[in-house]
Amino acid sequence: MFSDVGGSSEGTMPGESTMSVDVAGRWVAATAALRAPAAAFVETLGQLAASDPRVVVLTGDQATESRLAPFVKAHGDRFHNLGSAERNLIGVAAGMAAAGKVPFVVTSGVAASLTAGDILRTTVARSKLHVIVAAYPAGIEGSAGGVRHALEDLAALICIPGLRVVVPADAVQTVQATRALLAAPGPAYLRLVGRETPVIIDETTPFELGSALTLREGKAMTLVATGALTAEAMQAAELLEGQGVAVQVLNVHTLKPLDVPAIRRAARETGGLVVAEEHYGRGGLGAAVAQELARSHPVPIEFVAVEDTFVTGCMPDHLSPALGLKAAAIVKAAERLRERLRR
Repeated sequence: MFSDVGGSSEGTMPGESTMSVDVAGRWVAATAALRAPAAAFVETLGQLAASDPRVVVLTGDQATESRLAPFVKAHGDRFHNLGSAERNLIGVAAGMAAAGKVPFVVTSGVAASLTAGDILRTTVARSKLHVIVAAYPAGIEGSAGGVRHALEDLAALICIPGLRVVVPADAVQTVQATRALLAAPGPAYLRLVGRETPVIIDETTPFELGSALTLREGKAMTLVATGALTAEAMQAAELLEGQGVAVQVLNVHTLKPLDVPAIRRAARETGGLVVAEEHYGRGGLGAAVAQELARSHPVPIEFVAVEDTFVTGCMPDHLSPALGLKAAAIVKAAERLRERLRR
């Protein structure tokens, strides 16, 4: 469906589309720079608007929470606050896209996937309109606690035909993804992190929608991660290396279309996977990976995700360890996988 994506499983040799990035020798969790992906996104929006008159930004009473003030100051005539009406927000964006604009809709993950998910499906995706929905807060973030935690958004949206689902690993990849989505016609869901997270990706690293990145080489197993859990996977790889276990780290920034050849190659070369994501264990990256491998190359898989429970609290630094979304949990999952691989 997406001719610009290199991750198609049709007519492609396994692993052919995967990009390899040599960060193992220079990236150290303890010394990594911190940068907020959402802030990088807003800065990029301003740059894109300055050079592309099609770019407009819509939100629903989230200008302050979404840190959109710099964009409003520089491009106020292309900023539209439609109030607390998320379903109308997506509908207006669809109309603007049909008129030749490229709307970036800034809203929460809950609003995009649950409150207005049917409008996104029927009005935007079905018509193949060029609307980019940028969601934050999402995952375990949210100033209103459990009401705003979007831990089912990927499951709700990944099955919508024609909708790209992109979850950048850090601020640099957020900039790359934002620019790529503007250049690639069609609807997209861009899930962002508001808090500061470690920078993993170098600005010179190539980015391609649908093509996973191998961030670290290893043969013992593969840690497959997306979003904020990518940094945790890299840190887990450091810890495992200290135990004499060399693991591969695969960053899947595009959940749809999924880089199936890269997943198959990782399974074939390392024999087992640990999938880590800031999402419920059902319906997200882990489910997509398991489904594809069940069809072609079944291997043992362990999952690091949120259990089937409503989350309370609004401080990610406290929630991450409590929910098992840190490097230590990935290491434990890797240890379980090693035991399975020995049998």
